[in-house]
Amino acid sequence: MKPAAATGLALLLLTAAACGTSGSSQNTTGGQITLKIWDFSMEQVEFHKKVTDQFTREHPNIKVEWRSIAQAEYKTTLPLAFQSRQSPDIFYWSENGPLNSRILLNNGWIKPLHPSGTAPDEFIKRWPQGSFIEGVNLIDGKAHGFPFTDNLYWGGGYMFMHNDVFKQAGLDPASPPRTFSELKAACAKIRSATKAECITSPNKGADVMRLFDSFAGVVMNGSGFDLKNGRFSLDDPKILSTFNFIQELNKAGYIAPGTNDKNFSRQQFAAGQAAIYFDGTWMPSVWTSQGFTSDKYSVAAQPLPDAGRTGAPGREPNLEKYFVSSQTGNHDAAWTFLDWMTKPDGFFVQEYYKGGFGTLSYADNKKMVTDPALRKIMEIAETPGFRVNIPVPLLKCPDLARSKAYQSAISKRPDWASEIITETLNNGGTLDAAAKELVTARQSALEEGLKAEAASGLKVSMDCYTFPDFDYVTDYGLDRY
Repeated sequence: MKPAAATGLALLLLTAAACGTSGSSQNTTGGQITLKIWDFSMEQVEFHKKVTDQFTREHPNIKVEWRSIAQAEYKTTLPLAFQSRQSPDIFYWSENGPLNSRILLNNGWIKPLHPSGTAPDEFIKRWPQGSFIEGVNLIDGKAHGFPFTDNLYWGGGYMFMHNDVFKQAGLDPASPPRTFSELKAACAKIRSATKAECITSPNKGADVMRLFDSFAGVVMNGSGFDLKNGRFSLDDPKILSTFNFIQELNKAGYIAPGTNDKNFSRQQFAAGQAAIYFDGTWMPSVWTSQGFTSDKYSVAAQPLPDAGRTGAPGREPNLEKYFVSSQTGNHDAAWTFLDWMTKPDGFFVQEYYKGGFGTLSYADNKKMVTDPALRKIMEIAETPGFRVNIPVPLLKCPDLARSKAYQSAISKRPDWASEIITETLNNGGTLDAAAKELVTARQSALEEGLKAEAASGLKVSMDCYTFPDFDYVTDYGLDRY
């Protein structure tokens, strides 16, 4: 799991697009304020229409325009909107892990949630104690973001199985493959007994990491950065062994061929052209939007190495997603909407769960979730050790909020890992040399960047990213900083 998991492209765009923080003029239509919201949740368009209609009924002086943009396009469109001073009033951004609020603030994109700067206690108390942390979503005591999705259930690490394809192969989805060997054996049966692919997974661009990190998450905490030893981890023997297993599946013809994006792979699974798809908590809503209901597929945990789990997908303190734009001229209206949106028993919450879109951090998930697949996901995630709290370098070294060393280390070639993984899968070779080259270059850039920042007065060093007492499978509590 990468600390401050920022994509280099996103950070470059953020830096390039940083603007002043003076507000834009107020948008009004016939006496109504027009509040603009942007995100990339294309599957939630109808849900957002219900939300905006209901909100305007309750607040007739505010008209909400909610725009969803395809994810790849969004990462370019939003920075350009800030650059041209045409940003929305509220926007979605989830690239930077615990540094999300700080990076967005440093780049001039956000204001505090509340116009006064201080969110009311009634608002803060909607979340479990400890959800608002200075340096993470509180900056100088002012809330700039709030946890949206929860951090136990939400994330990757789930295996979706097409019930009919499994049954055609003589397999029972209620008894899923639990180890790498069992997965390979199941694929052999699927290949021999059906016309379907065994595993479909996107391998176009950065999406190839969805499959890779699903497997890497159970041997470390992902393939990006080793927080125990303070180093980029793609060349770690456990990670390379994991890649070799995926390569074995690919060579055996168990992974669907072609250069496919996530939409194609998901449709392939829903159409019964593949038996297995690996992804995250958000998938039940995606399947529903495709008319593929939860009685037609089953969910299980990601299979483990034959020798057992040595890592677990990581949990970070919170998952901030929605922010108030620094350019808004409608700060009061933006706060009114976010306050309304986060009422634990409010319209937004009720409709969100009806749509099966996932789990929220400020609502009672046990009470609200009704979708059988999502309930199964929750059951899996509650298994001890399935997901662990990972160390947060920012909490060890608050000056990392002003550091650019890590971002610079990954920004020069932001898609490097996905590029070499795709290339190696396609040519059938090994990842070792290419992974070592990546790690050497990024590690050197990180170390040199931190040294330069330390010389300028920041209290940063490689020690900030190194937690020798972390074992990859045990929660790293907030009391250890």
